Amino acid sequence: MPVTMTELQPVSLCMVTQDLFDAKRFQRNFCDSTLMRIQDKGMEELIVTAKREMNASMTEGKFLHGYKAVIVNNIDKILSLVSSRYGHIDFKTVENVVASGKDLMKRVMYADNFAQIAALDPVFKSKINLPTYHLFMESAKRSKV
Repeated sequence: MPVTMTELQPVSLCMVTQDLFDAKRFQRNFCDSTLMRIQDKGMEELIVTAKREMNASMTEGKFLHGYKAVIVNNIDKILSLVSSRYGHIDFKTVENVVASGKDLMKRVMYADNFAQIAALDPVFKSKINLPTYHLFMESAKRSKV
């Protein structure tokens, strides 16, 4: 039996969110593909301006709030999916993921800069990403995928 995209959604969302916690890489490599490979001259000025502002301490806050909102929203979606799909598999693990997720959402919202968000990467990985992956694998085993 093949795995559907819907079944992969919690794990996929975890992977994407994990990537967002690498805030330094995000700032440093922002739209590099478009700038270096695609070389879209029409986009270049917009991207370079945004990249400079994102990396300047005086203006990084403007990007930080949106960045935090995306991470918190992704964690909220992960918690919803984990609760609804895996509660019957391992309720205790689901409870731990939800509690850790709520705490992490608060910590992200209180972050004052990208470095503080990056410092939360190991917490996300150990408390949300890996348990979600294990729940997904257990679910797949039970459905004989």
